[in-house]
Amino acid sequence: MAMRVLHICNDFYDSPVHTNLYRRLDRLEVSQTVFTYYRGTGMDGKNAFAGERTEFVYRGGLGTIHRFLYHLKQRTVERQLAELPDLDNYDLCHATTLFSDGPLAYQLYRRYGIPYVVTVRNTDVNEFMKVAPHTWPAGRRVLRHAAKIVFLSKAMQEKFCRSVVVRGMLPVLRDKFVMQTNGIDDWWLAHVTAEPAPDNHALLYVGRFNVNKNVERLIGAVESLSGEFPDIRLTLVGGRGGREKHVLEAVRQHPERLQYLGPIYDKEKLQTVYRQHSLFAMPSIFETFGLVYLEALSQNLPVVYTRGQGIDGLLDKRVGERVNPLSQSDIARGIATILRNRPQYEAVSSLVHFPDYSWETIAQHYLELYETILAAAPASH
Repeated sequence: MAMRVLHICNDFYDSPVHTNLYRRLDRLEVSQTVFTYYRGTGMDGKNAFAGERTEFVYRGGLGTIHRFLYHLKQRTVERQLAELPDLDNYDLCHATTLFSDGPLAYQLYRRYGIPYVVTVRNTDVNEFMKVAPHTWPAGRRVLRHAAKIVFLSKAMQEKFCRSVVVRGMLPVLRDKFVMQTNGIDDWWLAHVTAEPAPDNHALLYVGRFNVNKNVERLIGAVESLSGEFPDIRLTLVGGRGGREKHVLEAVRQHPERLQYLGPIYDKEKLQTVYRQHSLFAMPSIFETFGLVYLEALSQNLPVVYTRGQGIDGLLDKRVGERVNPLSQSDIARGIATILRNRPQYEAVSSLVHFPDYSWETIAQHYLELYETILAAAPASH
C-alpha cells in the first residue's frame, strides 16, 4: 500500500535511533517527511541520510523560555509545522513522543482528519506525567484520539498504566496499545558471540554522564566492593551530560579503580572493549529501552540493569541482575552477585532472540501497523 507519512520527531537531530527506523522505512518504499525542531541554531542536517523517498525539515529558533513555557512552545512549533506545504496530503502521522510531539499530530488530525500513532517515552512517563500537570489535558486529548499508542518496553507500559493522568481512561485506551521495542545496529547482530566473557573483575559502562544515568552511584558501588574484590575496576566509555565534570574528577582521584576511554564510535574498537570486561553495568534511574544493554549481551556480557525500567520484564531475568538505581548498596549487590556466580552467566547471549531487535524486522512491523490503521481509516480526509 503506497502511503505518505509525516514523522514529528523533536529529538531527531540528537538520536540515531530514529534514523535507523526511517532509513529502513525508506527502503520499504514509504514516502516520508521528518519534521524536527530544536532550541538555538546549528542542527540542520544532523542525522539526515540520502533516501529516495525521505525528506527532512528542520526548524530552529526555540529559546530557553520555550523549555519552561510548554503551551508557548507548542504554539510556536505548531506555526512552524503549518508552514509545510500540502499538509492535508499526508496519509498518516507518527508522533515520537506523547507530550512534545503528540499535540502537533492531534492538531493535524483535528484539521485534516489525518490519523496518527504516538509513542510513549521515558520523558513522557517520568517527567511530564509526574511533575507537569499543566500538560495533562493536552496529553489526554492526544491519547483519546490516537489510532495506536506505542510502548518501547513492558516496564514503560506498566508505569504508564499506573499514572493518575490516565486513570479512568484505560478501558478505552488498552485496545490501542502496541508493544514495539527499538532495535540495535546490524553490526552487533552480525557479531553476536557465545564466547564466555573473561573471568575478571572488570566492569564496563557506556553512555552519557548525566544525573539519570547514575554513573556516580555506580562508581560508589564499585568502591564499596573493593574490600571483597581488591582488583575490581570500572571502565567508562562516553561522556557529555551535566555530571561529566564530577565523573572525570572521580576518575582523576581513583586511577587505580576507574578508567576513562572517552567516546568510542568505531564498533570494532567498542567490541574489543566489551570483550575485555566481565559484566556491563548501567543502573539508570529511568530508561525507555536501553539499546546498550543489548549490545553488551550480544558480546555475552551479563548486565546490571534497572528494576522497573527498560529491559526489565522484556528479557529473561537470567541475563543479569536488576537493581534499585537509588540504592548504592543494591547496585553493589547486583554487581557482586554476578562476580560471585560467574558460571551462571556464561551464556547470556543465548537467552536473547536477537532477530527481534533487527531494524529491518521492526520497520516491517511499523509498516504493517501503518497499513492496518489506514485500512480502517475513512477513504479520504
